[in-house]
Amino acid sequence: MNTFIDAVCIYGESRQFTTSLFVAMDPDDTTENYVVRNGTKFIPLDLDDYAIRFRILGSATADAEVLVEHVITQLSDIETEGLITNSTDGEFTFTVSAEDTRKIGLGHHPIMLELLDVDTLQHIETITEGGKNGEFNKVHVVQV
Repeated sequence: MNTFIDAVCIYGESRQFTTSLFVAMDPDDTTENYVVRNGTKFIPLDLDDYAIRFRILGSATADAEVLVEHVITQLSDIETEGLITNSTDGEFTFTVSAEDTRKIGLGHHPIMLELLDVDTLQHIETITEGGKNGEFNKVHVVQV
């Protein structure tokens, strides 16, 4: 499972982004709610048993400093953290607050999304990954 996010925020303003997580479908699965990408069928990941950790990092390296961190659940505050908005369809919203933009400053900042156990908040899987040609999931903070 992975995803690619390229989010643009205005310095000093809050912004919310909604995305859905999908996993490759088992060939024996008869679910009709799927999407096809590059010939592979994907179904939404049910997020009932999970939380999402959203991090904005100082650099695109394994030992990067974590500048901002939010844990997103079905009960978290959508205005400051984000919220799992439709767990059955794998949908969640992450929030980059005005305070977050002031903390990280202008420019491109890598982000990391991780799947956590909802009860223990133990790491299960990293959702975001680097891409081809050094691409990474990121937040762009711009000033207008």
